[in-house]
Amino acid sequence: MTTLSCSTAAGGAPRPAPEPSAPDHVRMGVGARLTLHPATDDFVPVILSALSAARATAPGVTVRTDDVSTLLRGSEQDVATFVAAGLEHAARITSTGHVVATLALSRGCPGEVGCDLPAGELVEVAPVHLAPAGLHASAHWALYPLGTADAMGPILAAIDTAQRRGTYGGAENFATRLDGDLADVLATVVDTWTGVGREVAHVAAHATVSVGSPSRRGDR
Repeated sequence: MTTLSCSTAAGGAPRPAPEPSAPDHVRMGVGARLTLHPATDDFVPVILSALSAARATAPGVTVRTDDVSTLLRGSEQDVATFVAAGLEHAARITSTGHVVATLALSRGCPGEVGCDLPAGELVEVAPVHLAPAGLHASAHWALYPLGTADAMGPILAAIDTAQRRGTYGGAENFATRLDGDLADVLATVVDTWTGVGREVAHVAAHATVSVGSPSRRGDR
């Protein structure tokens, strides 16, 4: 049975378990790291404006930015909405139209969740809803079911999901390619991550998402 091990805080003391009445995303330790890379010399205003627009679109997300990335804490739907809004806004205001984002998603990390949660109690999350952006996106995507003997089973099921949705772009070295509308690409990344989380307590996903690249594969 897959469980979430009790985590420890700084100094080795046990990390307090979330209250049973806490929202599911808090009990499950849901979060993300987002970094935006606008292809423009004047990138700071683009990043700040994108984060501001994303906050306005998904006010339920707790946001903390440092010199490396932006931490997002909230429900899976809210986090997905924040990322989609921020990346779309950045692409529309960047002079070149080209923006790359790196996105790391985590659910059930023992460093975040201070309780033992049997796999039979894992929370099922509905697919996210993201409005079409009207922007083509490509991504290199990887999924990591952790603490399970069968990692490839959930990964192959996730690839099947991408194929059914029409976002599967082929196998790449160390990653799977996704192509489609920005909303569809991000929804594939998020929904496969939460889908694995129905069976595996600790699951992470990583995606490098490109919008407006001048070297799009189909154009070469």
